[in-house]
Amino acid sequence: MQQPIGAHALLADGRTAALVGPDGDVAWLCWPRVDSAPCLLSILDEQRGGCFAVRPEAAAARLAERDYVAASLVLRSVWTTPTGRLTVTDALAWDGPQRLVRRLHADGGRVSVRVTFVPALDAARATARLERSGDHVVASGGGVRLALRAPVDWRIDAGMASGVLDLDDGDDTSLVLGDAGTSLSDDLAPTVAHWEAVARRASGNRVAEHSLGVSVLGGPVASSLLLRSATVFTGLRQRGGALVAAPTTSLPQWPGSSRTWDYRYAWLRDNALAALAMLRLGMVEDASAVGEFCGDVCAGGDPAPMLRVDGTAAPAEEKLDHLAGFYGARPVRIGNAAATQAQLDVLGEVLDLAWALFRAHALPTSLRRAVPQLADALVRRWQLPDHGIWEPRVPPRHHTHSRVMAWTGLRRAAALADHGAVSGSADAWRSAAATIRDAVLGTGSPTAPLLLHAGGGGADAALTLLPLVGFLPCGDPRVTATLDNIAATLGRNHLLDRYPPEADGLADPCGPFVFPTFWLAAALQRCGGDGAAPFAAACAARGDLDLLGEVVDPAGGGPLGNYPQVQSHAALVMAAVAPALKEWD
Repeated sequence: MQQPIGAHALLADGRTAALVGPDGDVAWLCWPRVDSAPCLLSILDEQRGGCFAVRPEAAAARLAERDYVAASLVLRSVWTTPTGRLTVTDALAWDGPQRLVRRLHADGGRVSVRVTFVPALDAARATARLERSGDHVVASGGGVRLALRAPVDWRIDAGMASGVLDLDDGDDTSLVLGDAGTSLSDDLAPTVAHWEAVARRASGNRVAEHSLGVSVLGGPVASSLLLRSATVFTGLRQRGGALVAAPTTSLPQWPGSSRTWDYRYAWLRDNALAALAMLRLGMVEDASAVGEFCGDVCAGGDPAPMLRVDGTAAPAEEKLDHLAGFYGARPVRIGNAAATQAQLDVLGEVLDLAWALFRAHALPTSLRRAVPQLADALVRRWQLPDHGIWEPRVPPRHHTHSRVMAWTGLRRAAALADHGAVSGSADAWRSAAATIRDAVLGTGSPTAPLLLHAGGGGADAALTLLPLVGFLPCGDPRVTATLDNIAATLGRNHLLDRYPPEADGLADPCGPFVFPTFWLAAALQRCGGDGAAPFAAACAARGDLDLLGEVVDPAGGGPLGNYPQVQSHAALVMAAVAPALKEWD
């Protein structure tokens, strides 16, 4: 049975990621990389999507506890049965060969455990061949060969391997899934140690007592959510340095809708914003590694807005029509056509990160070298239309947010040149920035709100960033008018829609977005207002294990869209933690 999106726990190891439902099933797993074809995907099709379930055999079994072990992505689930308790500890191991470990412990009496394994290789396009080899079941197909090791008397029938484990009081055992022919150790000690080190790094910057996070949620809760964000950044930052926007594809932005996109790629925008959040948390080395990736792929000054996590081009978008989708939301897609769009704001966001890393004494050489190319590209391109931050699949427009971020990026590049950190003409970049600002503000009323694009288009939630990047000061009437217009026309129970529904040409509705809601909260607080209501509303939309999605279910209030969403967690951090230094010139 498909579970609500927010009921799933994330497992991640910087190579791939999994979602585990409260029913003990691994409902999502791509192998061997996060952008590889999934081999378990029941979250997208409960009939064809396979299964890797571990749960007590007893019909009266009940899930009594479920949470991460401290500040980690090691999941601990406790089941009670009429005869004893079963504790299942799940993790993608951080060390050694890639593997998913599920450790079992019984106490209080005997517990019978049912194990079911039905691989759905190559996104359920390949028929898996199952073979038993001792205590291993080997699944082959679609270019993948996986082995599941468990002390089970396996029964294989019609593509399913299953069996029952009888555990007495005090017994421990493990199931380990990984590449056939590799060492499938069940040792999780190095993984636990890794997550403890992440928590130490992210705990270095305490939340200020006056911050929005503490005032709304209270100190312990705010700190817990920030540490959860740190684990999301770490788990979804691939070994090459880049973060995926989310580890999933085709989880819809509205129940049953066709707003189903593949987010398992490295958007430069999301990487830059997440790295800024890492800096707020004191994770300087992690942020610098992200900056190095951005520098590598921006060396020519004209990068695609999104790439694979190894820096190569993202695949062309295609539909998997054989899959039913999450509660019927179709099509299921792999690849993302946004890779071919022009998104001017991306260059500005990467330059904004370069300035922040410079001030943190952590600007990597690759990004330092890329700054002049990115700034010169903005000078050349800012007058061209683009698709902007929201990536609508309509003809490009002159988006206001894109130009605001172009202004931001050129100002950052000029500041870096002023400090001797990069080569290039600070005066030319600053002059171009002034020209962009004049074009945005135009000859309009000094009290009118800024809108989606040069032709109007209505409110744009991304313009909550106006005071946060310093484009206009908080006391400017246009800031007040813009924030008021956004809240009045896009607000939904203190959450924000992105823009008016007709702006992207799609008939299906869309849920309110989490990360611009956090931006609104931060902007209101920065400008002397009260951001508590939007901040609390965005936090309340988190899942059972404090993970944030992209959008909010309008009915139940839980996460919708691809999950968990890096940019939502980044915006939470940026709203909750006051900057150590003034962030604009």
